[in-house]
Amino acid sequence: MIKTLRTVVCSVLCLFFWSSHAQVVLRDTLISWQHHDFVLGEDHAMLGYTTNDDEITEVAFNGKVIENELIRLVLIPEYGGRVLSYVYKPTGYEYLYQAECGSPYGMNDGNFYYDWLMVYGGIFPTFTEPEHGKAWLIPWTFELTQETDDVISIKMAQKDTIDFSGAPGNFDNGVTNITCEVTISVYKNSSAWDFDVNLINNNSFSQKYEYWTCTTLTPGSEIGKTASPLESKIVAPVEEYRAGWSPNSWIGNWGSSNSFSDIDVLDEWSDMGIAYADEILDNYWGVINQENQEGIMRISPNEETPGLKLWTWGRGNVDNDLFDFSNGGADNYIELWAGASMEFFQDATLASGSSKSWKETYAATTSMTDIKGINELAGANFYWNDEDQALDFEVNVFSSELNPKVVITLNGDQTIYEEQLDFDPMGYVESIVLDEVTARVSGDYLVNVSIYNEQSELVLEIEDDVFINNSGPLEVSAISEMIVYSKVPGEVSVELTDSNGVLQIVDIQGRVISRVNVTQKDMDVRVPTSGLYIVTYEAEDQITSRKVVVK
Repeated sequence: MIKTLRTVVCSVLCLFFWSSHAQVVLRDTLISWQHHDFVLGEDHAMLGYTTNDDEITEVAFNGKVIENELIRLVLIPEYGGRVLSYVYKPTGYEYLYQAECGSPYGMNDGNFYYDWLMVYGGIFPTFTEPEHGKAWLIPWTFELTQETDDVISIKMAQKDTIDFSGAPGNFDNGVTNITCEVTISVYKNSSAWDFDVNLINNNSFSQKYEYWTCTTLTPGSEIGKTASPLESKIVAPVEEYRAGWSPNSWIGNWGSSNSFSDIDVLDEWSDMGIAYADEILDNYWGVINQENQEGIMRISPNEETPGLKLWTWGRGNVDNDLFDFSNGGADNYIELWAGASMEFFQDATLASGSSKSWKETYAATTSMTDIKGINELAGANFYWNDEDQALDFEVNVFSSELNPKVVITLNGDQTIYEEQLDFDPMGYVESIVLDEVTARVSGDYLVNVSIYNEQSELVLEIEDDVFINNSGPLEVSAISEMIVYSKVPGEVSVELTDSNGVLQIVDIQGRVISRVNVTQKDMDVRVPTSGLYIVTYEAEDQITSRKVVVK
């Protein structure tokens, strides 16, 4: 029995909008932002600032909007080469953090390259030093590299020629002459978009450097009031983290290894802190807002970016007033970093005249609570629902042109779900009750989810062992008087509460395979081939039937 839980929320007007605005479009925009007053020197050193909350400056940036029928991105090349906003149109929610009001902080603390910092938000490249690097507040060049109805690509670039005399001593890479190019691409009919990074060593010698993509994530946020609720989950294929800095070492002693499950929910961060993943075991990480099941996932092989740094301000910084200078930028968002090295202040190296490139794809997820596997086309999750005694699965596809066929098998050869679905921008959530299939015994079962397009081409395949706890409907009650299962290939096992009736086994075509008078309560019966069988027990005018699939 299949129980469908999906709720479609898109109206006819939405569908008309998608079909009539399918192409990718580019337009200019002007973005206003407020921050507490300060004065910088030409070298970006902090010359003076005010703590007076009445002294607020409004600044304006020229931005670029790229959008299609599903998403809208806002880029600010002239302030750190950043993607400031990522809106998923079917829900109308924002996925990236934007500070309502900026406050300079960290002045003369030795934590940042310019010896101060101010949080704005979005996704942006940081290089060639750690802790936001050198280029987070300066203009990047802008170039429109591709513009068609099917794709728009914008390249933002910056060459490191900066040598700030006031930099704290631990920022020691100097002028690297490395060029960083970031190309943002949005595609027709796709809610996923690309962030391609290219690093170029312009020197005739090897050059050490650091590179990190900084992401500030608040998926499922109200536009203009971005925030991560405390139930937000950091979704990453990571088993352990190494503790970095935290107040009173709440996150662990520096360098110690700890279980990632201890910090994968924002509410578990008792204070601000830094942690690093020991190892990323798959091609994704991101955040899911568990209040509305909206998430953002970064998808990349992680070969060139093996580092994952985690930061939050801690659970005590929810709904702070950022117009209050004393909050110093502290807010409830989750900051995840993709690094060319494993930790801050651990350099990577580019060989003489060489370059290094990789692709980061970002995708919005809806109606998903976790991730089992994902790529640039689709994502899926599945788990055993003990309360409903069912296998629940969640699927997203990221193109409105993809009408997925979802096939789910159990233990390699038993198909328990196969449906051709229409594209749904809200995703698919369904539940498979297993009281009519072979999972009769509690234990690990191999679940495979395969997603195909309409041309029967494989889009995504994931599989994992799931522990099925048959403590509910899968166990036969005393009234049914019979338990049927198959653990051994070619064999049906039957458990009865009495031994005074007749047992019959027929195949799916109705042919009688076995009919015997029962003389014992437990018995094993051989069947000629694998497949679905119906087992019937008749005793004292009562008939009980069960289905079983035999390997």
